[in-house]
Amino acid sequence: MSLYPEVSLKQGAHRRIVGGHLWIFSNELEDGFQSLDAGSLVRVISNDGRCCGIATLNPHSLIAGRLLTREDVRIDREFVQGKLSRAFDLRKRLLPENDTCRVVFSEADGLPGLIIDKFDRGVVYQSLTAGMDTLMPSVIEWIERTLDPIAMVAANDTSMRTLEGITQERKFILGEMNETPVFEQDDLKLICDPVKGQKTGYFLDQRLNRKLAQTFVRGGESVLDLFCYSGAFGAYLARAGAGYVTFVDGSARALELAKETARLNGFEAKCETLKADIFDWLKSGGKQYDIVSVDPPALAKSRSKAMQALRAYRDLNARAMKWVKPGGLLLTSSCSGLISRVNWREMIEQASFKSRRQVRFVAFGTQSPDHPVLAAMPETEYLKFAIAAID
Repeated sequence: MSLYPEVSLKQGAHRRIVGGHLWIFSNELEDGFQSLDAGSLVRVISNDGRCCGIATLNPHSLIAGRLLTREDVRIDREFVQGKLSRAFDLRKRLLPENDTCRVVFSEADGLPGLIIDKFDRGVVYQSLTAGMDTLMPSVIEWIERTLDPIAMVAANDTSMRTLEGITQERKFILGEMNETPVFEQDDLKLICDPVKGQKTGYFLDQRLNRKLAQTFVRGGESVLDLFCYSGAFGAYLARAGAGYVTFVDGSARALELAKETARLNGFEAKCETLKADIFDWLKSGGKQYDIVSVDPPALAKSRSKAMQALRAYRDLNARAMKWVKPGGLLLTSSCSGLISRVNWREMIEQASFKSRRQVRFVAFGTQSPDHPVLAAMPETEYLKFAIAAID
């Protein structure tokens, strides 16, 4: 007898799962799964009766199943903590001298719905699904034992939890910390905002792209850092020798963080902040900059909105290009996983035509290695980054 209730895949639906994908959509399951509780562990059976593995289930979500393993095994404390340890071992190999990194990246580490970021001895996690909520006691025990945090925050206030039908909250699980703790990375003092900030409080995924961008600074350049959040892009460029940085964001809180980042690193004399709706502000025209960084939030929230998001990215980049001095650089990013790299490149080409500026790509980047990409799940490769010369 199976340890868990069984759910059956419709004919042919097993092929993508066998190929390595971890998601099971509700329309791929035979009726019967709807009566199970959100967060249940289930045994997934193919149409011909073979076991495809064990998954968490949420009958109320479009992504109804998230596979934890392709083996017919018990999902217990030992199983969960073994996956956590293997994820952390990979980070120690990739970033051996770094006390700040993403320890667990959801599906890419075989733990769908779980994010764990480590900022020195502070830990911020996100449980994104009902299924992961059921496994959190084992996760929290492992964090306390292995990462030895002095403080831990649950940043469980994402819209994804609403889609899963579970409550949103952001709270301390362990200890306490300054509201905006400072950590060091790449010889810079940077700020995390785990209590009131976005996502886990700081965007670790852009680390290599910031380091790449600073290699193009020759000294004295003017920089426009759009959607600056805590000012990390501008800080890397200022440290590399940029002459002046203007931080722009729609959030007063973000601009406070950017200003503090500049102060901590001794750049405050050559930095200014501006609160604005960036999409509208860029229409106004103004002085041009040597380097313009555009790092907007994800604009594609669902597949049905992907084309609309591409148009918004196109218009945003076209406007930003007009703010770049001839011969200057545009640093542009997208964190929308639902937009492919090919479509994103085409969007920039369209923005070039719309702005009547010639664009030459000089470098490309992606998410940092502590955000690995699962080969069978293109959705896990979400961050796209390019540096372009604008003529």
